[in-house]
Amino acid sequence: MFRVSIPASARPLVRRLRSRYRTLTAPLRGLPSALIIGAQKSGTTSLYNYMVQHPKVVPPAGKEPEYFSLRYSRGERWYRGLFPFEYQLRGDNITLEASPDHLTHPKAPERAARLLPDAKLVALLRNPVDRAVSHFHFARHNGEETISSFAEAIEREPERLAGEEERLCTEPDYNYSIDYRHHSYLRRGRYVGDLRRWVGCYPRSRLLVLQSEWFFRDPAAATGAVQEFLGLQPYQAVTYRPFLQGSYDREMPPELRRRLVSYFEPYNRELYEWLGQEFDWDA
Repeated sequence: MFRVSIPASARPLVRRLRSRYRTLTAPLRGLPSALIIGAQKSGTTSLYNYMVQHPKVVPPAGKEPEYFSLRYSRGERWYRGLFPFEYQLRGDNITLEASPDHLTHPKAPERAARLLPDAKLVALLRNPVDRAVSHFHFARHNGEETISSFAEAIEREPERLAGEEERLCTEPDYNYSIDYRHHSYLRRGRYVGDLRRWVGCYPRSRLLVLQSEWFFRDPAAATGAVQEFLGLQPYQAVTYRPFLQGSYDREMPPELRRRLVSYFEPYNRELYEWLGQEFDWDA
């Protein structure tokens, strides 16, 4: 295929023109019938990449719009402009998106339900201890965390997050909290409350919850389960790249890990009872 090389100096202008074009053509575009809602650092990017290889899935203009959480003020027209034209979604074609911040944002479920009442939801849930330490190293790598010690970061989490969720709930134009987004290492692992909030806005039958560790071990089978849930014919992705979980667990002192396992145990137990199944998150 012939490709045109765009000079680096012109790329910002091209991006603006493309964005303007998508916004202008928004009324002609469809909306996603499926949302991968999280959890953060649990494999959502890999799942999205596998799903958009399906011939019946038409990808949007980017994986992670975070519209129902961080970018809600941009408006429906901006969001709709990210998706394929309606004619591309005829028959049994679908489009979807993956925004892991949606799982924990307190206003995301009701916002999504208003615009996409018939959408199906997919949540990948990772051992919350592993998710927390992965989140911390990710934030450090991106310059979003200045504290160098994971132990200190989780000790300071309550004071950093104090009042932030309430502000997100009550202040109409407050959609982005730096601390709630980047420093919520333990908060984001208390999954059951967030899932209940989503089920308060959608029928339980529209939510598929999968254990991330199964997805990491057998991505083809887990992706197949998502395809079946969305009514798609089975399709094998071209490649399933191994998920690299890193060596963060080896950097965590055993005593700290035991403390976090104990911290999450009641939340995990509540989650298992709500789901009617257990995950192997004991250690």
